[in-house]
Amino acid sequence: MFKNKKVLVTGGTGLVGREAVELLSKRGAKVTSVSLDDNNLNPEWGANYVKKDLRSIDNCMELCEGMDYVFHIAGIKGSPVVMKTFQYQIFRDFIMMNTNMIDAIYSTPSVKWGLYTSTIGIYGPARTFKEDDVWTQNPSPNDWYAGWAKRMGEVQVDAYDEQHGAPKVSIIRPANIYGNFDNFDLRTSTLIPSLTRKVSEAEESVEIWGTGEAGRDIIHARDVARAAIFAVENGISEPMNVGNGRTFTIKEVIETLVKVSGKDLEITHDLTKPTGDQFRVPITDRLEGHGFEVSVKLEDGLRETYEWYSKNGPTKGRFNPYYIGENND
Repeated sequence: MFKNKKVLVTGGTGLVGREAVELLSKRGAKVTSVSLDDNNLNPEWGANYVKKDLRSIDNCMELCEGMDYVFHIAGIKGSPVVMKTFQYQIFRDFIMMNTNMIDAIYSTPSVKWGLYTSTIGIYGPARTFKEDDVWTQNPSPNDWYAGWAKRMGEVQVDAYDEQHGAPKVSIIRPANIYGNFDNFDLRTSTLIPSLTRKVSEAEESVEIWGTGEAGRDIIHARDVARAAIFAVENGISEPMNVGNGRTFTIKEVIETLVKVSGKDLEITHDLTKPTGDQFRVPITDRLEGHGFEVSVKLEDGLRETYEWYSKNGPTKGRFNPYYIGENND
């Protein structure tokens, strides 16, 4: 389906975007990757790299011109501290990028189908949630502004589909994502990269926030990229949760990271620090019902991520306007 087709991947140098660029390139697609990061793509993939700001509608229209498929994966991934510090900037940037890209996808005649990457952050606090639950609740206070902004992208897609009667965009809602080329800055990173760095740098003990009993669904970036491609090639227009469909506790994650590190580390707890919602686990029956299966097991994925970080250290060349602290490694 993608062989010799022109495919645009926004955020193509990021956590999920790089995986999508690689997978699409191996399928013979003529891939263009756009982001504000430095170009970190493997030259062997043969992908074209463009540095443009998606907050400009003119840039988005120009990028989509002549494309057959568009994967809008670019986004903002940050810790609760980031989300509580840059509320307006994050809300604004999400709204601008998503509005522009969705408009460009629908307005470009050559584009056969597109993808909008949403998030489980649009759901309210709940132990588990199905896709249709989102319209019966408000986003969690921990994801309030980013959650509403991402929701508006989905509403925009619905509005286009209802007005024109011709669906053209798939929507995925990934759970907590991890993998290579993540943000490993302890001040701004999310759960997995933060714990990965802590274990890598630890000598005798490693500290986690809270009791470790909080639960999350965690999915490798490669499987998110696979799900994105799966949704587009099958023309699936109904929103789909993307995850393993099971609960991984923070304790299970840190114990697995210590195991793959080969270190003998004591796990300690800081009970004064916030841990976010107690449980956030999407039900993935809809995606699985279409025939999709995840391919990366937790231990294998954590081992790959740990070994990548141990070899490469903090990711360099990442565009990040949301600085926390003096040194943003």
